[in-house]
Amino acid sequence: MSEEIAIQVREHVAWLTVNRPEVRNALSAKLCRDLAAAFRKLSADKAVRVFVLRGAGERVFVSGADVREFREALASPDSALDYDANAELLQSAIRGVGQPVIAMIQGYAVGSGCIVAVACDFRIASKPAKFGIPVAKFGFIAPLPDVLRLVDLVGPAKAKWLLMSAKLIDAQQALSMGLIDQVTEADALVAETEAFARTLAENSPLSIKVTKQMIEHSTGPTSDVYRGAPWYNEVFKSHDFQEGLEAFFAERKPIFRGG
Repeated sequence: MSEEIAIQVREHVAWLTVNRPEVRNALSAKLCRDLAAAFRKLSADKAVRVFVLRGAGERVFVSGADVREFREALASPDSALDYDANAELLQSAIRGVGQPVIAMIQGYAVGSGCIVAVACDFRIASKPAKFGIPVAKFGFIAPLPDVLRLVDLVGPAKAKWLLMSAKLIDAQQALSMGLIDQVTEADALVAETEAFARTLAENSPLSIKVTKQMIEHSTGPTSDVYRGAPWYNEVFKSHDFQEGLEAFFAERKPIFRGG
């Protein structure tokens, strides 16, 4: 298993930690595949009844995708589709395992970090946590399955607000929006997460699995990123995308012209 994932199983709970503090727990393409594999492998263990996903350190859950991969990965609509399809492996694994998955969010959950949290079944955050999907600031787009999951969670109006404003919000705002389920004091986050995980682990694993599957069947979006191909062609061939990408790396404000 990758050294970038720390795994601990205790009292029927598998704790998966994104262990890349040197890059603020950013998700590389390889790490998405490795995390997806870890979820699938551990889900076959009957001793595992609950998953908790967290980030290493105290300040960041997951800061987003690994920006060092952007230039190559987003070079064309086709490569962008392939890149996002790779990321979807993780979201699909989270939704596909029979056990409930709790996101324990101790800091920033931005971009891909927020998207992964949305894919989890439950989200518990500390008061200092921050959330956002600021793709519109840089001329990017979120993958279609992730947009649909966000709409399922918070509704169309709030999903539009998050994606179009590109603003970061605090934990209390996220709670009132329905983006997360619980807010705790920073020093109580682990204990509160453990308590909720224990509650889930004490209930019937079969009931929980079937309930999750029924809800996923009735509300879960397709995991086919390629359904978004027409929008990828429009966005990733545009001047605005190239301008947004260059501005991102130059740490300046982009000048968009709408095409």
